[in-house]
Amino acid sequence: MKINFLKTLLLLALSTSALTSCVGDDDYVIPTVYDYTFTDGFETNWANWTKYSVTGAQEWQLDTQYGNPDNCAKMSGYAGTSNANEDWLISPEIDLSELTTAYLSFQTASKFSGNVLEIKISSDYSGGDPNSATWTNLSATLDSSNDYTWTNSGNIDISSFVGENVHVAFKYTSTSSASMTWEVDNVKITKN
Repeated sequence: MKINFLKTLLLLALSTSALTSCVGDDDYVIPTVYDYTFTDGFETNWANWTKYSVTGAQEWQLDTQYGNPDNCAKMSGYAGTSNANEDWLISPEIDLSELTTAYLSFQTASKFSGNVLEIKISSDYSGGDPNSATWTNLSATLDSSNDYTWTNSGNIDISSFVGENVHVAFKYTSTSSASMTWEVDNVKITKN
């Protein structure tokens, strides 16, 4: 009987100390979990993306050396000299029909002088020449360091497109006197 009493006392002491051991220095904030509807860091394949050249011989390329962390999409109108280009990198169709909110984010890095990369979204692009679709310009934070510093775009609210299928596009332009290099990586659409 004395042994059972000691066992009970020991179990009671252990359970009490386990319940009272939570102190402030072992508390932590649980990180936000994002529900990704679409995510592409160009790490494995970019065959689902459409690369469409309107003007110029240069095209969007998969850069396997300077992405964040590995691969990225890269466009430059420079080939020994600056060249006039209009080139689009268009995402695969992204289904926003089940969402109530949607946010686009990505990263950019850039170097040299030239035109700013344009970010666009469309719900009526059906392939081919992107100039035949209706595109809405999106405002984003882009790299302005001119030294290939990866810069987060911020969360761009695209909730006005919820309920639709969309394409996101990165439109590059250059001239015969200025051809900036732009890199894009970690394209994501989240619902929170």
